[in-house]
Amino acid sequence: MGRLQDKVAIVTGAALGIGRASARLMAREGAKVVVADLKLDAAESVAAAIRAEGGRASAVHLDAMDRASIEAMIEHTRSTWGALHVLHNNVGGTDVARDTTLTGMDWSCWDGAINLNLTSTVYACRCAIPLMLASGGGAIVNTTSMVALSGDVRPTAYAAAKGGVISFTRFVATQYGRQGIRCNAIAPGLILTERATPRPQAVLDIFERQTLAKRHGEPEDIAYAALFLASDESLFINGQIIEVDGGVHVHNPTTADLVEWAGRASKGGAT
Repeated sequence: MGRLQDKVAIVTGAALGIGRASARLMAREGAKVVVADLKLDAAESVAAAIRAEGGRASAVHLDAMDRASIEAMIEHTRSTWGALHVLHNNVGGTDVARDTTLTGMDWSCWDGAINLNLTSTVYACRCAIPLMLASGGGAIVNTTSMVALSGDVRPTAYAAAKGGVISFTRFVATQYGRQGIRCNAIAPGLILTERATPRPQAVLDIFERQTLAKRHGEPEDIAYAALFLASDESLFINGQIIEVDGGVHVHNPTTADLVEWAGRASKGGAT
């Protein structure tokens, strides 16, 4: 307990899923948490739950596509808590039914994905860094994605935006590291959030087959990684991309098929 004692943390997209888990965990570790989300009533519910557990939290409406809303979030943090030490840029998403291949996607997805997933992260950092510097430095944790690390058939716009987050993370680390600001990113694999669970069971089965852990990811898996990167335990880590995907990307993509083939061969059923 107390790994973020008396630090001030903003978590965006904090009403559900990864953001909610991150906000509640940071509060349990002593942070004063700003719960920022488009759905203010849901954000207020998360903040109330934190306070009910003895933590400190406030809620603020955040439209990540609106620069004025991002500016208001930072001002809320300054006026409510007087400082800023941690920024977890977690807001993001796409419509996978429309964000498909380059020539097949609904082109309106492109600007939306870039603005929601990349521009919002960039502008939040731009607005937060002056307050963070005035607070003596701190840690920025950006949420990218496993889809930014290898090619796939979809979602093209989302992957491009999250790839931009990776490059941007390294630039912030380079530009502000000597001033006491660390900037790292987490690349989640499939995490069972409210958005992920409607996926067909066949898709979940494919991920399970390729995941080295014997389960799917949970929001808390990402929250614990964010907590570590936000805490002083990671003071010598800067500009890094941490994959939290149960080992999906660590192995050769043929491994699952080869293991299955070897099992059949050992029983005399494969040639």
